[in-house]
Amino acid sequence: MTEITQSRKTTRKGDTLSSLSGHAHNYIGALTVPGFEDGPIPLLSFILKVLDGEHRHMVRQHLECFLYFDFQMRTPEMDEFIEHLKDDPGLLVYAIDSMIATMRVMADMWIDSGKSGTDRDVDTPADRNVEDTLPKRPCSLFLMIDRILLRNYPPRTKMRRDGSLEIENTYPRFDSKMLQWGHKTALEEHGKRWAAFRFSQLLDSPYSRHISRCDYCKSYFAYRRARLRMVKHGVFCPDCEGQGSMKRTKSSRTNRLDTAAKRWIDWESSNVEPVPLEWVAEEVNKSHGTEFRRRWVSQHLEEIQERVEALRNAKG
Repeated sequence: MTEITQSRKTTRKGDTLSSLSGHAHNYIGALTVPGFEDGPIPLLSFILKVLDGEHRHMVRQHLECFLYFDFQMRTPEMDEFIEHLKDDPGLLVYAIDSMIATMRVMADMWIDSGKSGTDRDVDTPADRNVEDTLPKRPCSLFLMIDRILLRNYPPRTKMRRDGSLEIENTYPRFDSKMLQWGHKTALEEHGKRWAAFRFSQLLDSPYSRHISRCDYCKSYFAYRRARLRMVKHGVFCPDCEGQGSMKRTKSSRTNRLDTAAKRWIDWESSNVEPVPLEWVAEEVNKSHGTEFRRRWVSQHLEEIQERVEALRNAKG
């Protein structure tokens, strides 16, 4: 009775029970997993580190952390594999490379699903989805994750001390059956599963639309807040924001000159008098909210007339 009473005192009601010991289940908390130690959003921070490719030691520690528990379930195949890893720790590089590469593919597919098919500068994170099959991709993001992860790792039912049930996703286990295809293949598949597992966790979180990719340097970064509006002039990380400003300025200038050229053609199509420059400036102001005068048209007259000629030639 003393032992039972003591157990009841030290076991919290919400703890799930281990099928091996029958007592409170000891699991790896997120804050103890390598890569999850810092940052206001640990999972998002972890994924950005994996995508960066410069934190390979962290990825190794993460994989080793869970392999330690997999290795407790000993089989002759696993014993042989463990000995190979001891003799050649460099074998784990296959899993590391695979996890990073697969994570990047999934991140690109997710981010690109929100981009316009006709104008890559247009990005709408709210439109992202896992269902669409993007150009030059063999399948959708969903089918990729389903093949790598979901079919092999269904949810697991666990029981709490009070008898209530809890549905929990188990972490990817090392598949010893893959060893028949060689250590390299087995480790590469293990890395893919971990990439799919962590990325699917991000997709199921409120931060799935925070992650993005810079159009200029191609690095991955995260917005402090998810963008709800359409981005029309490209996506840029904080380090490349200057490039974004230049691009937006150039785009706005080009649009204004195009408007001036179109209005120039409109005037000439219905009037015999010369095009009044003051009128062109007013038309541009109406379309773009600017406050130009005749002088702006005079300063850009050569460029406007070049656009007028190009538009006429385009019409044949």
